[in-house]
Amino acid sequence: MLDKKDQGKFQNFLLQLKALIDSFLAPSPEPEEQPKAQVTKAKKQKKKQKDPLAPKMPKSAFIFYFQEKKDRFQSQYPNLQFQEITKLIASEWKDLPKEIQQQYHDQAEQDRNRYSQEQELYQSQTGKQPNGKGQAKANKSSAKKEKIIKILDQDEDNDSFGADIGQD
Repeated sequence: MLDKKDQGKFQNFLLQLKALIDSFLAPSPEPEEQPKAQVTKAKKQKKKQKDPLAPKMPKSAFIFYFQEKKDRFQSQYPNLQFQEITKLIASEWKDLPKEIQQQYHDQAEQDRNRYSQEQELYQSQTGKQPNGKGQAKANKSSAKKEKIIKILDQDEDNDSFGADIGQD
């Protein structure tokens, strides 16, 4: 049997256990009454503004074909979504004979030539490189390279590993 001291401890334990069970069985407040956890949104990085004067990228052969056929398919299948129409046009493109596809590839080649000419003109007018880096950044990197080469040359002239050994 338990002595009185142990019985007191056990009684105290049972009371605490009963209070804990009652707290779990008590009705919880409605979800609307519970405070909502505040969610902090991650800051989005700002998208770089494209230069409106920069030439547009060249179109592919499929894009030329797609632009030509899109209106016909949309009128032929008015209930289809854009994604489904795109799939139909793509499957038709795959089944086209190479001779017909070649016409669109020729258009794409002309557009690539147009783009390269416009890009050269744009670079000569603005000094910007095709990847969007300005001429100043290119000058900085070449200046850094020259500085490193100069330091390396100086290190070779000033041999720091005991150049004065054996010299009296």
